[in-house]
Amino acid sequence: MKGDRCAGITLVELLVAMTIAAIIGTMILQMVINFQSRILAEVSRNDLQDRAERLIRFLANDIRDSAFLLGSVPRVAGGASLALVHDSLSGDPLESLPFSIISDDSSDEDDRLTIVKAVSFAPALRLAQPGLSGEAELVLNRRPNRSPGSSRELLPAPEAINHLVFANHRVCYTVQFADLSLQLSQPLAEGVPADTELLGARAYSYQLEPFSDSKRLRRDDFSSRDILDDVVDGLQFEYLLGDGSLIDQPARPQDVRGVRISLLVRDLRPDRNYTNATIYTLGNRSYGPFRDHYRRSQVSQLVEVKNHGLQ
Repeated sequence: MKGDRCAGITLVELLVAMTIAAIIGTMILQMVINFQSRILAEVSRNDLQDRAERLIRFLANDIRDSAFLLGSVPRVAGGASLALVHDSLSGDPLESLPFSIISDDSSDEDDRLTIVKAVSFAPALRLAQPGLSGEAELVLNRRPNRSPGSSRELLPAPEAINHLVFANHRVCYTVQFADLSLQLSQPLAEGVPADTELLGARAYSYQLEPFSDSKRLRRDDFSSRDILDDVVDGLQFEYLLGDGSLIDQPARPQDVRGVRISLLVRDLRPDRNYTNATIYTLGNRSYGPFRDHYRRSQVSQLVEVKNHGLQ
């Protein structure tokens, strides 16, 4: 009768089993990593597209109201061109704004655009009493908001209280003094009913400036230079005229009926599995190939500026 044998595995069998398990584990881990990378890349692409679309919607909403209550050629009562203090520049220069759409296509790469429009104060400023034609002193429903050491309106921006537009006509008035009693530099050209809203004449500029290895998109409201996005590689504007033509630099800004905005927005994070060799065409400029590992989204929108067509 044979003796009982001990059940078990040999060292060789154990090593073979561990090797197979390690190989299978490595394959599964690589699959998980690849799957995770694809998911992260997809999330990154979606975030990039969302950023690009949010930016162009913001610009479009701003530009759509160009010339609101001011017309294509903004004027101060008496016929002079509108001029606003550019507080966000060194020395606070007085900047002339002869048109409500001022294009700049002179740069080797990116365009710049300045628009002018009337913007409501917050809360709204209104006349407490009617203003008669020829009067220069009016009564407001509230005192203008003030920053420390300043007599200027905070919203929509400090210098806006210096130039006012009445909601029922498009003449701009320069302000000498603003409290509950409002003193204009020029008398009213026509009567203004009580409860008429007063709006501030405002200017906004959009441009790119170098930042790190990309560019920043800024919105300058003549009071502060806000950063809209830190990673934008291209900005172009084209102008739709009344005859249907689309041009890069209008000879007569007052003929503009629409603005086409084009943005090239870069992803925030590189993708090591992707190389960007694309050449992007925005307006009359080409960008790329960048030969890097960043994805980019090119977005465009044509915005009708209805108020700019009103003379």
